[in-house]
Amino acid sequence: MNVVQVITDNASNCKGAGELIEIKYPWIYWTPCVVHTLNLALKNICAARNIESNIETYDECHWITQVHDDAVQRFKLLRRSLEAMVISEEWGVTKDDQGKASFVKEKVMSDSWWDKVDYILAFTGPIYEMIRACDTDKPSLHLVYEMWDSMLEKVKIVIYTHEGLIDDDDDYSEFFEVVHRIIVARWTKSNTPLNCLAHSLNPRFYSEAWLEETPNRVPPHRDTEISEGRVSCFRRLFPDNADFARAMDEYTMFSYKYLGQPTSSSCCERNWSIYSFIHSLRRNRLNPKRAENLVKIHTNLRLLSRNTNEYTAGKTKLWM
Repeated sequence: MNVVQVITDNASNCKGAGELIEIKYPWIYWTPCVVHTLNLALKNICAARNIESNIETYDECHWITQVHDDAVQRFKLLRRSLEAMVISEEWGVTKDDQGKASFVKEKVMSDSWWDKVDYILAFTGPIYEMIRACDTDKPSLHLVYEMWDSMLEKVKIVIYTHEGLIDDDDDYSEFFEVVHRIIVARWTKSNTPLNCLAHSLNPRFYSEAWLEETPNRVPPHRDTEISEGRVSCFRRLFPDNADFARAMDEYTMFSYKYLGQPTSSSCCERNWSIYSFIHSLRRNRLNPKRAENLVKIHTNLRLLSRNTNEYTAGKTKLWM
């Protein structure tokens, strides 16, 4: 059981081979390559085909194909040089095909065409960033689940900002819905319970800093989809009921024992302060067990007080 997964691209023959591996070795996952999956998503968006089953996508995305056919991303870096080239006297004279020369000049000198180039580079930028992050041999499985969510949210922000929309229930972008559907469809095909388990084991996704970055974020153990995927992955990796139960216990231990650890000795120092308050010079005849119980009661009462409104609004707010 040293092999966890086999990664290939999404070609049908590779998928078939992956399914054969999973049948013979049920604990091994066949995982589609994230980079290949993202490249396919970009192809669906930027090179939409005009076929009957793809009409809506083509209607919203065919302008990208037209701009792509006119130039490549490198032209953006060379814009000023290209403008100087096409307005020079030599440009129209030295070209055998005057039609092509005029076409290139028209595009290079068109602000609206460059605006479209800027827009394409802006909303596809988060996708390329994720491709670069995943196109490595460094461990990244524990980051992939969150990467998809963050990437999709960044794409949405760019599109909504460009269209002058607000991200609420009243505004709707047909273009984003098409892009969203393509990306989610690719994610659904490539996502496995292994991603959920890896996400669950990353301490970063339990931290307040990460949870507060975006509204409605929840830690992995409170996310229904993540929890179901994690259990499914454990069940597959540990088909024996006893092993499965031990694995779930170990995960619970990991979540509460290790992820719940503080990074400061302040909590211990508070206990010492409480102890010195209870076991004072006037009450020095308390035996150690009685003093320990009183400290425990005081601490638990203080913890329970955090569930009251007075904890954040009353006098005890200074305890925060």
